[in-house]
Amino acid sequence: MDGLPYKILIVEDDPTVLEILKDCFNDGHRTFTASSLKEAREQLKKSRPDFMILDRGLPDGDGLELCAEIRKDPKYQSLPVLMLTGKAETGDKVLGLKLGADDYLAEPFELAELKARVEALLRRTDELNLRRSIKKSLWRY
Repeated sequence: MDGLPYKILIVEDDPTVLEILKDCFNDGHRTFTASSLKEAREQLKKSRPDFMILDRGLPDGDGLELCAEIRKDPKYQSLPVLMLTGKAETGDKVLGLKLGADDYLAEPFELAELKARVEALLRRTDELNLRRSIKKSLWRY
């Protein structure tokens, strides 16, 4: 993640994991946190993140619910989402990806792998946004 600082929303109900993730991404980036679906929805509106790390098992529901919800909202359709969860069965992963997650990493995980996946998704998103802006500017002529 070499460019400008990104705003990363971390949705995780385990306080220990949440602190580890915050420390991992507070290297020049702004992190915002939520411990429930309700808080995540509020943070999405308030902070307008560039990336979201989303747990599935939250006290007020499944993170997949939020993932599917944001994919229907034009404001968040292109928001990269990485599901980070203890649900590691193949069917869980496939469901997460089908409902709109861009990547799915099961716990336990290595921080180096998580950071590499986030960097890859952000890089891809930046490239896609650049292409879109070039297309839009070409249409003006």
